[in-house]
Amino acid sequence: MKRTKPPKHKAEENPAIAQEFPDRLSELEVELRLHPARKAGERPLKAVDDLEEAAIKGEKVVQFSLGKKVYAAGHADVTYSGSNHARGVRHIRFYADGKTVLDIEGDFEDQQFGSNFRFQNMDLYLPGEWEVDFLKLTDELRHYTAKRKAAFKKKRDAEQSRLHRVR
Repeated sequence: MKRTKPPKHKAEENPAIAQEFPDRLSELEVELRLHPARKAGERPLKAVDDLEEAAIKGEKVVQFSLGKKVYAAGHADVTYSGSNHARGVRHIRFYADGKTVLDIEGDFEDQQFGSNFRFQNMDLYLPGEWEVDFLKLTDELRHYTAKRKAAFKKKRDAEQSRLHRVR
């Protein structure tokens, strides 16, 4: 009987990619929460279907489909006493088929223009088939964000150039 090796996953082939997972997860979780409020043409996650609010183990998540697979992301906060719910520890989790596959922890601080999250450690990382979809989705988000930043910079530079000529 011939033994076969289990298939390698993209993150296992390149450990540096797995080190990016915390940043990718925090970016993705924020975008998934904003996704329904955006106009259809302004949504960076084109591959996401059936986006809906749900709960997994009592935690509020945003659940979605990617092809035939179901994923979810969400966060839970534990605030510091006396901070008026503005500061504390945040766990951001990614789920594949209702099972937690990635859990990161860090400090958060709610400010006037949104919440700042500072990653501290990875509490759970279960390599698996979900990684390929996760990387595809977060690459799509990062590409869209980079394109938007470049367009904004081009517009800002043109306006500054116009103002400079007027003087």
